[in-house]
Amino acid sequence: MGADATDMTTGPPLRKVLGFALPLTAANLLQQGYLLVDGVVVGHWTGVDGLAAIGAAGPLFYLLNAMFIGLGTAFTIRLAHLRGAGDADARRGVVLSLALVTVVWSVGCVLVATALVDPALAVMGLRGQLAHDASVFLSTLSLGFPGIFGTAAVSAYLRGLGDSRTALWVAGFGSIANAALVLLLVAVWDLGIAGAALATAISSTAALVVGLVVAARKYPVARTGERPAVRREFVDAVRLGFPLASQHIILALGIMVLVWILQAFGPVVLAAFSIVARVEQVTAMLFLDFSGAITAFTAQNLGADDRPRARTGLVRTLGLTAVLTVIASAVVLVARGPIAALFTDDPATRALTERYLLIIYPFLALYTLMVVLHGYLNGSRRTTAPLICTVIAFLLVQIPFAYLFHGAFGVEAVMWAVVAGWTAGLTYSVLCLRRVLFVPQVHREVVPT
Repeated sequence: MGADATDMTTGPPLRKVLGFALPLTAANLLQQGYLLVDGVVVGHWTGVDGLAAIGAAGPLFYLLNAMFIGLGTAFTIRLAHLRGAGDADARRGVVLSLALVTVVWSVGCVLVATALVDPALAVMGLRGQLAHDASVFLSTLSLGFPGIFGTAAVSAYLRGLGDSRTALWVAGFGSIANAALVLLLVAVWDLGIAGAALATAISSTAALVVGLVVAARKYPVARTGERPAVRREFVDAVRLGFPLASQHIILALGIMVLVWILQAFGPVVLAAFSIVARVEQVTAMLFLDFSGAITAFTAQNLGADDRPRARTGLVRTLGLTAVLTVIASAVVLVARGPIAALFTDDPATRALTERYLLIIYPFLALYTLMVVLHGYLNGSRRTTAPLICTVIAFLLVQIPFAYLFHGAFGVEAVMWAVVAGWTAGLTYSVLCLRRVLFVPQVHREVVPT
């Protein structure tokens, strides 16, 4: 195994978590920087309607991406367990299985996106020019699905080996290329939202090529030896990843319902929703990286049969998360006006965006602590617990709250529904953790109830 692969079973736990998370954060900063550039360019060159179209198309792409997110995380967990146990021979089967899943899923998603985009938009209640623009965006983006999913697979492989720094460079290359291309295709060549989607497709494909070359050189997989257990690894990934994938599928379907609720208020509300979603992605990024780091850290240390060390890493990461959340929330609340103005010149959209940020960001800690707890649960192979948490928080609390109260209280009910969902999610996650943290490890799926 390459020299850069991080061994998380020795050394200070928090330093190991940070050493894994910070390169991912740097990579995601570049990626989110592209998304901000993309949003700013689209907002200023295509207007509110362009932002609304991307906001409407987003849940559909997330839905297509959802299953792969879960499977990719499952392969990362499996590779981390093998890393912690010192078993390099089984890696070949994992890699071949991951490659097969990536190819099949990419081709399938291209076909689905081509055939079902328009019916799906209709189900969400979108009609006319807004539906047409959203369809153009997603259909053009589908050209880049092999690159998007392939790059995610390379990242899952590198993270499973503990090498988040190489994942940083691969993602960084794609993000910089993406930002440059969206400026060229939208701001210079005036290709509209199709240009924004095409920029992502081209840059993701280029990043995949770079990622494959780098990964093959740093961590070559043996071509000879025992017959790889591809089928067994695939079945194990599906079993472990299905709850993770289901969690994201539920989120995607729930966001589609939210779009259905919000579209009745008009494109200004959908545009504000799109802006806030991008701001949330940026601020949540570090904490999602902490969650991924805790997943790898926990998996390696449980693979090495060192549960106390895994607990220590979790506790220290939670403390750091709380401090950083306070800082992030304060920055967004103070700068909410300039943030809104960055994306649009429309006064109504700016005012609504500021109101949305003012409501949800004082409660950001509910979300950030929850996702870090999910990282520990995933690393412990309790991947069903975050799924149940999502069902409770999103399907049983946030969506019904938004639906029941949006008629009487308007769009603010949808905003407060976010806070209600976060509260329910963190409560359930804490209850799950109490059942998992101090019990002997078992290598099978257990659902804390």
